[in-house]
Amino acid sequence: MKKVKFPRYLTPYIIIYSAFIVCAIVGMLIFPDTFNKFFSPTQLPRAIPPQLPRKSYYWDIELYANMALQNACTAFYPLWGFIITRLFHPENLDEYANYFKITATALFCISTPLIFWVFKKALKNQYLALIITLTYTVNPMAIFRVIGYTESLFSLLGIFFIWLLLPENKLNEKIKLMLLSFITILMALTRPVLIPIIFACLLSLITIFWLTKQLSKNNIFRTIAISISAILGYSIYGFSCLQLRGDFFAPFHDQKQWGKTLGLHLDLLFLPKSPLFDLLGLYLPILILIISLVIIYCKIKNHQLLVFIPKTFIWDILIIYPPVLGLAYMLNYWRSVKKEIITSKFTNNLPNNYLFWFCIYFSVINALIVFFTQNRLASLGRYIFAVPFFFLALGYLYCCFPGKRKYKNLLFVIIVSAIALVQQWINYGKDQWLG
Repeated sequence: MKKVKFPRYLTPYIIIYSAFIVCAIVGMLIFPDTFNKFFSPTQLPRAIPPQLPRKSYYWDIELYANMALQNACTAFYPLWGFIITRLFHPENLDEYANYFKITATALFCISTPLIFWVFKKALKNQYLALIITLTYTVNPMAIFRVIGYTESLFSLLGIFFIWLLLPENKLNEKIKLMLLSFITILMALTRPVLIPIIFACLLSLITIFWLTKQLSKNNIFRTIAISISAILGYSIYGFSCLQLRGDFFAPFHDQKQWGKTLGLHLDLLFLPKSPLFDLLGLYLPILILIISLVIIYCKIKNHQLLVFIPKTFIWDILIIYPPVLGLAYMLNYWRSVKKEIITSKFTNNLPNNYLFWFCIYFSVINALIVFFTQNRLASLGRYIFAVPFFFLALGYLYCCFPGKRKYKNLLFVIIVSAIALVQQWINYGKDQWLG
């Protein structure tokens, strides 16, 4: 009788799913109310002492549900509620919240293996793709992809968007543009991404021209198609708001009522006034952009790039608080021995990689919008780390460096992130702010 061998190609997927599930189980074992809340179809009764402030049970999910129930125009966007309404026809808040959660979890199960598959194609390195996907899957903001928020739907749309922009994708260019336009419209109807998408496209085009002194027709057409589709996607909702409230830009005006106004709050560079991962969401995309530009520019110009290369474990720990990391690096740069940085051949492909630049600029613009319009970095970590764009840009950058030392940094980040994700599940059970 022949032995049935376990398919080795399934191993990465099992590792990725298991990492997230284990974090959820540990959180539920530590605080059992988390299990009850996640699997309950209705709100659990809460005995809140009078002296304690009332906590929110559903948070933003309640706002999405009320928006769908009342057919209203708000600062939130309609596609998520529209899908749940058409699929399940819920009649009250609890039913909406339950179906949001069920659908989000299903989308998470579908999108997670797609992320690994797309990352593997883009990075051409299965081990790095696995590590990057794990970083994406067990970071504390990953909880938003299963508890009913729009991150589940937006991440799935983002994966298809990334796949369509992959240089390795051999689809007919006209078909690509049509699919990109459709996906972009859906993205613009899911979350307020009109400005990030348009600026990410334009800055990607400008950066490619600056580095290569040439522009391909494909990149120009992509920029036009994506930008117009983002405007069209918002316009569909804007005209609905015009009919309901007489205000085409009602979602933007509603955000102003939440206190979002242009301003400069330099204290946010050190204290996010929100979870620490929001501070990481501000620094890391900008750092990756700066490092990428410097490395690629020096590669093109054949300039020698001398850098201080940290070797001790303490530098991995400092990643958790970027302001100290930056200050420590600058001090050591002048005092320590510097070595020429060696990059791989992969770096040669990045100057003209439209997808890479779009992913990093999309993350940077989201970070800057929050920094310049809010007096705290609330939810910034969710905008950056709950969707796939930042992680693909990170993977592309890691491909530029040969050697195995780079994996130690990521493995450390994964361990810290897993602990933070466990804490998020506990916070979820306690109805506390998640990000």
